[in-house]
Amino acid sequence: MELAALDAAIRLDIPHEGWCYRNRKTDGGVLPERYNVREIKNPSYFERLKKNIIDSDGTVVLTYGQLAVGSKAVKDLADKHNKPLLNVNLGERSLNHTVSLIREWMTNHEIDTIYFTGSKTGRGRGNKIYDVVIQIIEGVCGVTREKFFGFQEEDAKTTS
Repeated sequence: MELAALDAAIRLDIPHEGWCYRNRKTDGGVLPERYNVREIKNPSYFERLKKNIIDSDGTVVLTYGQLAVGSKAVKDLADKHNKPLLNVNLGERSLNHTVSLIREWMTNHEIDTIYFTGSKTGRGRGNKIYDVVIQIIEGVCGVTREKFFGFQEEDAKTTS
């Protein structure tokens, strides 16, 4: 899930950063150097979560179903550090609705830097959550980029 967010950022040429385990270890092996992440000295899962949450303006947790133990820890850490958190159950929402929900949340909380985390349904490219996360981030950032170039969002246009 987090790898998908990093890959989406690279694909869209969006600055990214974050924290990873020592020696850049992940569930799928060693994280390549193309990812702009720093190694955490303390190998604790919760310490890595805490640093990623604190260093972002807000956290989006994408799940299929209810919050898992790790996602509950994310919620607890976000609450403890007064960071906005948005939990989206992807099983209950379309991609378009999810993108709109995230955009609205970003606007309401003045979010620029997001930590994306959530369900793990396999490793690397080709699994369902990976592909969905890429599509969501592309959708969220697509409109943001249009705003910077002076275009209006489709739902904000008025007819004469």
